[in-house]
Amino acid sequence: MSTIDRVRVKGWVVRYFPLEVLGTIAALVAAWAAYEASGSLAIAAIAGSLGESVGYYALVVVRSARGHAASARVRLLPGIARRAWATTWLTARSVAAEFGPAELVDTVLVRPALLWAASAIWGAAPVAWLVGKLAADVVFYTVAIASFETGRRIILPDGGRSSEASAAALLSEPQREGALR
Repeated sequence: MSTIDRVRVKGWVVRYFPLEVLGTIAALVAAWAAYEASGSLAIAAIAGSLGESVGYYALVVVRSARGHAASARVRLLPGIARRAWATTWLTARSVAAEFGPAELVDTVLVRPALLWAASAIWGAAPVAWLVGKLAADVVFYTVAIASFETGRRIILPDGGRSSEASAAALLSEPQREGALR
C-alpha cells in the first residue's frame, strides 16, 4: 500500500470511525428496546436501522455545520443571517452529496434485510444484529467513500482547501451578489 493510500485510509478512519461507534451503540439499543417492546424481529430491524441513522448523523451534521461555519466562504459573508443560511445550505449539500446515495441503498433495502436475516439465522440477540449491521456497513461504506472521493470539492468546507487559500481565492474571484460555489 502506497503512502498516499495509507493517508487516504487513515483519513477515512478518522472521518468515519467516531460516527460508526455512535451509530452502532444507537442501533443496538434501538433494536433491543424495540424487540423487548414488540417481540418482533421485523420491528427490531427497522428500529435498529433508524437508531443507527440518528446516532450516526447527529455527529455528521454537527461536524459539517461547524466546519462550514468556520470556513472562509461563510465567514466572509456579511450578516449573521446570511452566514447562518450559508452554513445550513452548505451543510445540507455536503451531507447529501456524501451520504445520500449510500443511504438510499442502505436504509431502504440493505440494512433492514441484513439485520432481519442475521437475526433469523442466529435469533433475536445483539450479536446477530451486530453481524447484520457490520455486513450492511460494507455496502454503505463502499458507496459513501466513493461519493466522498468523487465529491470532495462540495463536501468539505472551502472545497477541502485551507482557510487561507480559500479566503485568498474568494477575495480574488469575481462573485455574483450572494453567490455560493
